[in-house]
Amino acid sequence: MISERINKIANLIDLNSKGVYDVGSDHGYLLVLLRNKSETIRLKGVENKIEPFNNLKNNTKGLNIESKLSDGIDDLTDDFSCLVMAGMGFNTIEEIVLRHKEKLDYIEQIVIDSHTNIDLSRKFFIDLGYYIDNEIILKEKGIFYEVISFKKGIKNYNNKEIKYGPILLKEKNEIFIEKYKLRNLKIEEISSKLDKNSARFKELIEEHKENSEAIL
Repeated sequence: MISERINKIANLIDLNSKGVYDVGSDHGYLLVLLRNKSETIRLKGVENKIEPFNNLKNNTKGLNIESKLSDGIDDLTDDFSCLVMAGMGFNTIEEIVLRHKEKLDYIEQIVIDSHTNIDLSRKFFIDLGYYIDNEIILKEKGIFYEVISFKKGIKNYNNKEIKYGPILLKEKNEIFIEKYKLRNLKIEEISSKLDKNSARFKELIEEHKENSEAIL
């Protein structure tokens, strides 16, 4: 069964792109879903672990989906204009991109699902010359995910928009509000055990204030 998160990622992908290059494909469910949406779009999945790679090959057999045992965008060519990096942390995303930053010349859309430092992920791609085209927040099995689509182009964002997401801030849906209410409860629990004169206490109180303002 394809998860809600995979469905949300698929919904953000421009099916008019030249091709979709999916790094960290795992079982290839996203690519299978995209093939069901389009019979013609070029699709390639990259996976760096042998067992998931074998699953990727088996699950995409006969669907005209390319697969590669690799750990990045080494084989990315101008046959692809959409890059997907989902299910990994920001440090991994950053490392993959910076190793072959010149490959981004081909890429008009980047869709990410970073599991750490989502604010740094936003800033990273904005600094590389992309703007936030769309973003979605969801909760699956008790975990919050933010899926972001970047398109090539320049827009200016303030620090609040980079931290919380410019589109998520405007929508302020119930999942967004729930995420930061739960975070503030955690902050209250942690800060109650800290010295009120400590730097960490002051950092947490400032974060609590920012979160409260963001969900107003």
